[in-house]
Amino acid sequence: MSSIAEPGRSLSLGNAFRAIGAILVGALLIAAANTDIPSPLPWVFGLLPLALLWLARKVGLLLGALAASSTLGALYASGIKEPHQLVFIAVLAAAGLLLAACARRGMPASVTASLAAALVLAVSAGYLLAGGMDELTRLLATRIGELKRMESEHRLSQTLGLSASEFNQALEQTGRVWTLLLPSLFALKWIVVIATNCWLASVLFQEDEGGFPAFSEFSVWRVHPVGAWVLALALLLMVTRWKPAFEAGVNLAFPLALAYVVQGFAVARYVAQAFHIRGLVQAAVLVLLVLMPILITTVLAVGLLDVWYDFRLRATSNPGAPLGGGRGMGD
Repeated sequence: MSSIAEPGRSLSLGNAFRAIGAILVGALLIAAANTDIPSPLPWVFGLLPLALLWLARKVGLLLGALAASSTLGALYASGIKEPHQLVFIAVLAAAGLLLAACARRGMPASVTASLAAALVLAVSAGYLLAGGMDELTRLLATRIGELKRMESEHRLSQTLGLSASEFNQALEQTGRVWTLLLPSLFALKWIVVIATNCWLASVLFQEDEGGFPAFSEFSVWRVHPVGAWVLALALLLMVTRWKPAFEAGVNLAFPLALAYVVQGFAVARYVAQAFHIRGLVQAAVLVLLVLMPILITTVLAVGLLDVWYDFRLRATSNPGAPLGGGRGMGD
């Protein structure tokens, strides 16, 4: 009888370790997303959608909504009374309930994540327009001032092999770039938060248990075709050189460029699998990209050209290829 019970026990322990490991990784990702971009909330609130999704799966959407309202009231009673903080807590709770509702209806993971991210991004945009941009700019200026003070007291530039003037100049330039990109960086932070919650949901709440649907394999991921038109609009706005249009274009182009870099890596991964390229060679290519970041532009070009050329479809045009075609991937 003990031989029958032990496998079950080891299986449950394995699942527990897997769940704890996934949650720790997700928490680290959310904490990292909040490291450099100031947030209206402590980073731990980034796991609220996952918690509400779990609760809604256990007790239903209606009781889950009541629990979310009770949580909001309890946090208000505990001393969190800033309106923008309460709004962000509420929208994160709503995102968790939305994830649960979409999972119940069997919607694809990509669509579910897009809906939840759109909800949070709408509130983030409202926060920036309502004065959040000024607050973020002041916080960024404060951090740069602290780095300058540390430089004057501890000579950080010597550790980096730079002169004091070069260090201060690099700080000023970094500050200008970050100030320009604050809206898109703030949006990307919340996208990372929602994406991490969706990934955790797909790992912890499997589809065969009536939970969150699984995401497609990374190698078949692609940006929606509309992204190419949005990128063209962003470039057009940048060409005008009118300051508000230029800033809007830069903040549209930057996250799209990152997305196409990810798509370029997905293409490379797909091709590596199709042609059975060894993992050691793939690791060597990644090391080369780290040592020569300029090569990222090549990955970006591959991701962007994949919109029209579809490298993955051509990589598997042979009927005997081990992987399927590239049309409709990442839907």
